[in-house]
Amino acid sequence: MILAIESSVPEAGLALCDGGTGEVVWRREFSSQRAHNAVIFDPLREALDRCDRKLELIAVGRGPGSYGGVRVGIAVANGLSLALGAPVLGLSSLEAMETEAETYAVIGDARRQTWFVARVEDGRLVAEPELVTREGLVEHLTLLDRRGIPVFTADAALAEAHAGVNFTAPSAARLARRAAVLGEGERNTLAGNPLEPHYLRAPYITTPKS
Repeated sequence: MILAIESSVPEAGLALCDGGTGEVVWRREFSSQRAHNAVIFDPLREALDRCDRKLELIAVGRGPGSYGGVRVGIAVANGLSLALGAPVLGLSSLEAMETEAETYAVIGDARRQTWFVARVEDGRLVAEPELVTREGLVEHLTLLDRRGIPVFTADAALAEAHAGVNFTAPSAARLARRAAVLGEGERNTLAGNPLEPHYLRAPYITTPKS
């Protein structure tokens, strides 16, 4: 059984997926604006009871999204990996948008007067998200519309501001299905990579004033 943890958005969730069939057999969503660590453990216990604590793989969404939420998901995944002996790997949450489409674009607010545009093809993020200005975002949306590529965002304000942009969010169920189709070699490669948040840019660090 594969356990997926997606906590990069306020509407976070967990899911269990049969690694052989790719069928999601259990899922739970929970809402938290700032404290996923306070609410994740009840559904987590339910998930572990459901699979009798027998996991072949743990997949966690790396964002981009809530830094605190992603860190909680990674910490839980690492703890479970140590306790249960199951490998853990990280996947971009952009590959887990709740949609039936396999090829699509994702936009989001990257702060500091910039936005990001990312492309997913056949379920895979094809490159790092591109940071653009407001004008660049409009240009990208126009081009994507001409090509008939659906566009999604987890930001309700962006969906309201731009016609044709659909509001949805990454889900643990979609993340679990994404992990289920990975080949053994790709699983091993991803499990060997450092598990850290998917940053849109290098961390912004300031030094304290004297």
